[in-house]
Amino acid sequence: MPADWRDFRTTIATLARARARSKQVQESKLIFDLPGDGSTSELKSLLGNQWAVEDQGRQEIQRVYFDTFDWRLYNSGSVLEISADNPGYMLTWRMLGNGKLLAQTSIRRLPQFAKEIVAPGLRQRLEQVLGGRALMQKISIKSSTRELRVVNPDRKTLVRIETRQDRALMPHSTESHHLPQTLHLYPLRGFGNIFQKIATLLLDHGRLKPAREDPLDSALAFLRINPGDYNNKPVLHIDPQRPALEALKEILDGYRRIMQQNIKGACENRDPEFLHDFLHAARRTQCLLNHYLTSLPIRSIDLIRQDFDWIEKLTAPVRNLDIYLGLFDEFLTRVDKDHRQALEPLRGFLEAEKMQEQRQMQVPLESPRYRRTMSNWEQILNTKTPADGLPQEARLPIIQLASRGIYGIYLEMIHKGREVERAITTDGLLELQCIGKKLGYEMETFASLYPEEQLKPLLDALSPLQENLNNYYDMHLQHDSLLEYSQKMKQQRRTMPLWLEAAEQLAEDREREERKMQSEFGACYKRIARKKMRKRVQNLFATGT
Repeated sequence: MPADWRDFRTTIATLARARARSKQVQESKLIFDLPGDGSTSELKSLLGNQWAVEDQGRQEIQRVYFDTFDWRLYNSGSVLEISADNPGYMLTWRMLGNGKLLAQTSIRRLPQFAKEIVAPGLRQRLEQVLGGRALMQKISIKSSTRELRVVNPDRKTLVRIETRQDRALMPHSTESHHLPQTLHLYPLRGFGNIFQKIATLLLDHGRLKPAREDPLDSALAFLRINPGDYNNKPVLHIDPQRPALEALKEILDGYRRIMQQNIKGACENRDPEFLHDFLHAARRTQCLLNHYLTSLPIRSIDLIRQDFDWIEKLTAPVRNLDIYLGLFDEFLTRVDKDHRQALEPLRGFLEAEKMQEQRQMQVPLESPRYRRTMSNWEQILNTKTPADGLPQEARLPIIQLASRGIYGIYLEMIHKGREVERAITTDGLLELQCIGKKLGYEMETFASLYPEEQLKPLLDALSPLQENLNNYYDMHLQHDSLLEYSQKMKQQRRTMPLWLEAAEQLAEDREREERKMQSEFGACYKRIARKKMRKRVQNLFATGT
């Protein structure tokens, strides 16, 4: 017997023993390639010598593979498949490749977010993978399916076997492609020994082999879809000696492409993460434009900077409201139980504010000005700049320019941090948070220029301070926004005494969190400012200047 088959049978035996011991009502599934001439009657005959087999007949089923825009499920090694069921739908979440079943449940309607799934266990597990990303229909499948059930004398199902001939459907077309025929084997809890016998029989005499590739991978290959094509942070491996202007243009073009990929979703408001990735790329672009202005000898650079400032002002209010709505369940835990229900008007108010801000953002982002800005920006980034007349900074090796820039921001942060240590003020902390963000952006952007083992300790030391300052900024912004929203709701006569008390409790909680961040600042700052760390930063970055 080939070694890979022995390994597969060992896997089956191990899985069966684990299932027999399990007290959880959960299935596991394995996927096999079905020979082209394999038939259901052959399987029934093979199994019927030892067990009673019920044929559930053939069905034509519509199946859809769901995932997020950035393929979070696929990248986590899992597959979410939803098929039509009467009534409602059947949700199947399984491992990519081996087909191990993670969950299977009936649902009434198609979920857009993990939080909409009723089953709490499944909802929490999916939320860990999906975060706030919306689920989208990625690939549609027409499936000709036949199910066999191995039953005991009481007609209790012991094992389910499903043969499938799937056809991947081309989007916006009647064209389809036949995928390899597969057999899906479902072992049920409590019948591990029978499952092992059936699996062994099918492997030895049923001419089955473990599936060479997952059905989802087969469909992706036919449709020429590469889930790895999207990344919200450009993965760049730039030659450290490359001229600075060329390298900066490549980096900025990477951020431009991310904005282009997310603009439609941001305007359609299908998923807050579209706007998050869009704004993430726009802000990093602003950071580089402002910091390396003299290295970018572009005539229209001042106009481009103004346009990116305009984009940031358009999108930031919507993003802030997305964050507040995403945090609302946490807000409820920050007030006493008598006031939680009283906060619900705030949720409705935030949703209404979000809709209004979304409309005000969408119109200019779909305007000729935005399209003209991004078209001009693309042309600038993809036009080779003549070497004649370039300033010295534009011709420097990128590692020298980046090191100079990063080291300068680091020294600025150390200097400002000392001021804040002596006298902690709101303005000082907010200014330091801005400096810390710039430092983080640039260390992240230029990470590939430096040895990972030397950069990682710096990032590890910077991370607690960034978290502390970002949390302080968030608490401060939320506190001020709550007061502003309370005032607006009063003006609209949408408030009641209990709501005002709840809002005051929440605002006070944000103030307490601000003070907590202030008290923790010193310890976080010392990690990045201590003498040993300053020497390490100097050795890595200052030598490049």
